[in-house]
Amino acid sequence: MRLPLSVYYITCNEEARLPESLARVKALADEIIVVDSGSTDRTCHLAEAAGARVVHRDWEGYASQKAYAASLCRNDWVLDLDADEVLSDELVANIQERFSQPISEQVAGFRMTWVLSPPDPEHPFRYERPKRILRLYNRQRAVIRPEKDSNDDRPKVVSGRVLDLPGNVLHKSVVSLQQAEAKFIQLSTEQARYLAAKGRKVSTARLLSEFPLKFLKYYVLRRQYRNGWFGFSYSILSANRNFMRLAKARELQLMAALRARRAAGD
Repeated sequence: MRLPLSVYYITCNEEARLPESLARVKALADEIIVVDSGSTDRTCHLAEAAGARVVHRDWEGYASQKAYAASLCRNDWVLDLDADEVLSDELVANIQERFSQPISEQVAGFRMTWVLSPPDPEHPFRYERPKRILRLYNRQRAVIRPEKDSNDDRPKVVSGRVLDLPGNVLHKSVVSLQQAEAKFIQLSTEQARYLAAKGRKVSTARLLSEFPLKFLKYYVLRRQYRNGWFGFSYSILSANRNFMRLAKARELQLMAALRARRAAGD
């Protein structure tokens, strides 16, 4: 029996990874929502074939897209998944067990373990530190703030407590360096627009220190050194994404200031 639970995705050209994720939830939840931002492959067709309701919405950033997808759900309890995330058997069973009896009104949501699971087991990217994430939540007690160009797409608890749910979300993220680089270019551009719109100043000192500090964060603290040459390369890409969001934001602010001075001169 399907649970009174809605699962939602935001997608764009995910025909390769979405079907595996959908296969794990289509018999679990009584509603699947897919908000697509303009796929040119078979993403929408595959989602509809799996029983999902597909809605088009032009891209406005991760937080805005996810907040919109959540707003389309008919159930209060929702599960936020990306196309490259697959529920483990243990997690599916524990979700079913949790929903087999009433859930306390004091519970805002459930955290689960997010672990790396490369799409190709032979790929050199094999290690990433697991983390606990809130993805299953009650929309009356936790929300995603729909700010345009914001990448802060995690639900924020308004009231209630968050419990841990045993089981893993298998994150099948990195396909190749080329795919990761393209994603990071998009992310840094959106983050830069967000920072510029908020008027957050970027100092020269911050620019100079951002890349080396972030490289050490990914390569050492997050243990990407365990992935050998690929981990070194991935750490450089990740650090560069953080650096470029600041550099692009400073450039946007500079150009806006120049336009304002020219307008004042006219």
